[in-house]
Amino acid sequence: MRRISLSGVVIGAALLAACGSGAQVTSDQPVVAERQECEANGGRYELGGRARQPICFTPLPDAGAACEKASDCAGFCLSETKQCSAVTPQFGCIPHLDEAGRTLVICID
Repeated sequence: MRRISLSGVVIGAALLAACGSGAQVTSDQPVVAERQECEANGGRYELGGRARQPICFTPLPDAGAACEKASDCAGFCLSETKQCSAVTPQFGCIPHLDEAGRTLVICID
C-alpha cells in the first residue's frame, strides 16, 4: 500500500491553489458600460460564440435588403435568401455570396 505524507498533500494543495488564482476578479463596471453602449446603439448584449462570452450583436443598416454579391451588404450577402444579414457578428456556418456572386461557406466560432 502506498502512503502519501501530509507535507506532500499540503504542497499539492498549495500548487493547486496557485494555479486556481489565475482567475481574474474584475469589476462589473466595464461590462455594464459595454452593455449600455451596445443597447444605446440599438444592439443586443448577450452571450455568443462557442466561448459563450458577452458580446454586442449590432443591427446592420441594410438588413434584409436584396443582394447579389458581397459588396452589396455591410455584413454578409446570404446565399440562400439573397438578402443582407441582419446583425453582426454572426456565429455558425454561414453560406454567403462572394464578390463574384459565388456561394461560399464560412464557419465562425
